[in-house]
Amino acid sequence: MTAPIVLTIAGSDPSGGAGIQADLRAIAALGAHGLCAVTALTSQNSAGVHSVFVTPPEILASQLESILADTRPDAVKIGMLGGADQVEVVARSIQKYELTNVVLDPVLASTAGVPLLDLEGKSALIRALLSRCAVATPNLQEAQALTGIAIESEEDAARAGYALLYLGSPAALVTGGHFAEEPQDVLVTAGGAHTLRGERVHTRHTHGTGCLFSTALATHLAFGLDLREAAAHAKDFVARSLRNPVVIGKGRGYPSPSGADPTPSAKHAERLAKIRGVYVLTDPDLRPDRSPQEIVAAALAGGARVVQLRDKHRPTPELIALARELRRRAHAAGALLIVNDRVDVALASDADGVHLGPDDMSVADARRLLGPDKIVGVSVSSVAEAAPLAPDASYLGVGAIYGSTTKDDAGAPVGAPRICEIAAAFPRHPIVAIGGIGTTNIAEVARAGAHSAAVISAIVCAEDMEEATRELAATFE
Repeated sequence: MTAPIVLTIAGSDPSGGAGIQADLRAIAALGAHGLCAVTALTSQNSAGVHSVFVTPPEILASQLESILADTRPDAVKIGMLGGADQVEVVARSIQKYELTNVVLDPVLASTAGVPLLDLEGKSALIRALLSRCAVATPNLQEAQALTGIAIESEEDAARAGYALLYLGSPAALVTGGHFAEEPQDVLVTAGGAHTLRGERVHTRHTHGTGCLFSTALATHLAFGLDLREAAAHAKDFVARSLRNPVVIGKGRGYPSPSGADPTPSAKHAERLAKIRGVYVLTDPDLRPDRSPQEIVAAALAGGARVVQLRDKHRPTPELIALARELRRRAHAAGALLIVNDRVDVALASDADGVHLGPDDMSVADARRLLGPDKIVGVSVSSVAEAAPLAPDASYLGVGAIYGSTTKDDAGAPVGAPRICEIAAAFPRHPIVAIGGIGTTNIAEVARAGAHSAAVISAIVCAEDMEEATRELAATFE
């Protein structure tokens, strides 16, 4: 399996803030591969749109035919279209190639009010395109223009959404960033209306926000999330991006879709490079006769590269003191100390990072608290589960590969092939294989593409922990 493929059909923004430039950045930031067909060349900058040259429909058709005859995208985002002829070209391509997960962002005008689709084009969009898409994502003004319904409240947005369903769209997501109070989006399907609420990010640098949202939605659909999940994660992605705007001109800047920290940290990269080989976890329940210090000393002597402190019982002050001691031991051996679950303990002890499970603090919140230098690892069991977490995660812990005897909530075994799938979808993330790994199967997870293997009982329960670690570590040499 390779990374999901997302096709964006939209105009070009030479300032880089919106259009295909913003779309391709967002697709890449979320771990997918982007394709594009250009519908228009615009002359614009951070201050506004100055002119638009619409791609001749035969050229747009040629672009789409070239792409789709060769590659099948997992999702499609449609942005700016320059007229009825272009609408018809795109509609025919969707029908001919039976494209799925099509997200329509009906761009009718620029933020400054420059018309981008005339009345004939709008009529064609409603007649020929709405029914061929999975979801339409108009903002309040676009929803009003398409349905004729004045939108001043959440209830009005729902009414407009239902009107779009009546016009043919299988689903409608009316984005409410322009509401005066909180930015609430309303998702309407045949099953009813659902409101997605979020915290307003106070910034004037919002150029291209609609492009970013619809592209993130399409990308999450490409990863296999259902529409409601994909919409929620796309909304969170935009909020994170708005907190880190890129401001390069005299006008409004644009949100950076590169996750919590738009500038890669050299310290983070240095730590990430050590996520290799044996990753040992302490477990006071498995061998209460062996102290964490004893386990860690033996594992480090045997070549472990990462130590995770996992202790569900120790009082917080004692846990912080223990984490500080284990950090010193790990650093002396050139290894990392990761704390399981407890972001507060990781912060207080200055550990190298934290590992989070599905019931712990969100990865985005942990990243905001820990900052750009620290490691944030997360447990996942599928590509779809990893997709919304990857932008803020440092590494992906995949499992349980062979089941687990140390965690009751580990879930059914997913098998070593799952490592291949997730590694292919997220090539920039180190993969840590988790669950039931020992001397008889560690070579299989390494061959499947794991950079590291999390090991507990095969080391902690071994008669000679140092030698057991050394034997496991040899697999990765």
